[in-house]
Amino acid sequence: MKKLVAVLILVILASIANSAYVSAESVIVVTTISPLAAIAREIGGDRVVVHYLVPPGSDPHQYALKPEDVDLVKNCDVFISIGKEGFLSGLPENPGKVRLSWNDWLEAGVCIKNDNPHYLWLYPENAVKVAEKIYEALINVDPAGRLYYTERLEKFKADIEKLVKWIDEYTTVAGVKGEKVVLAGAHFVPLAEAMELEVVGVLIKGEGKTPSPLEVAEVEKLIKEKDVKVVVVLATQKIGDEGRIASLLSRETGVALVYVYGTMFSEEDSYTEYIKYTVASIVSAIEAAKSKSSSKTISLQFSQTTLLASVVILFLLSIVETTILVRGR
Repeated sequence: MKKLVAVLILVILASIANSAYVSAESVIVVTTISPLAAIAREIGGDRVVVHYLVPPGSDPHQYALKPEDVDLVKNCDVFISIGKEGFLSGLPENPGKVRLSWNDWLEAGVCIKNDNPHYLWLYPENAVKVAEKIYEALINVDPAGRLYYTERLEKFKADIEKLVKWIDEYTTVAGVKGEKVVLAGAHFVPLAEAMELEVVGVLIKGEGKTPSPLEVAEVEKLIKEKDVKVVVVLATQKIGDEGRIASLLSRETGVALVYVYGTMFSEEDSYTEYIKYTVASIVSAIEAAKSKSSSKTISLQFSQTTLLASVVILFLLSIVETTILVRGR
């Protein structure tokens, strides 16, 4: 019995010592936004500690650095950014031992159209290439973890493959493929493409590029002519230019608005979870708009049928009255 107790104590002590060692030797990763952090966690697992600068629910385009952000970046092992963030100029020139930025993503062969940086994380198939670059960075600073990182990378690749298949099946079953949408900003062009939606107009095509009244009028015309179902608006821009112009269009045309987040609004969300609930939000908005449109059509048809029936009845009554009058004479 004493030997068993002694063995258990040794096991517990070894476990504590091992935990302390892992904590002390963990690779420190800092990212600018939460989707990059989520992918880094997927690959790094227990061997990394991941921080990100822009808090959930905040707009990266308007984020202002804090002193603790600079300290985090200065002391990290791996620093990961999109490479287009406006606040990057306020960070140390050579952050971390390894840095991943715009040129690294292009070299990795990510699909980027019209220089739109949102393709990096809002086009799901790009997530694999991002993960591969993060994997290379991690084994650079922590070669002992190569096997561990390799296993997690393969699992992540399989998860993304399932995610892409899920989007295809979900949008097919929901019957939204090919549906026409307008985007308040260019952020969700990649996701709309992945969902096979038809984007008939984008109101704000880049940071600070507020549309002219003529451009807004042209989009309004497209909404009416093309039977656009929804306008997709960045949730953090609800009271900004995007939200203001989208609300104006909604009042003028009756088109529905759907507000979705450009990054996770909870640090607990995985990359796959984030993409799924964003896709589901857009699909639900389109389905609701289609249902409303169908109800209006049915109501109009009913009104037209009722009107026709009333005309026929009045016509028959007039014939009856005329016949009675003639016979009376």
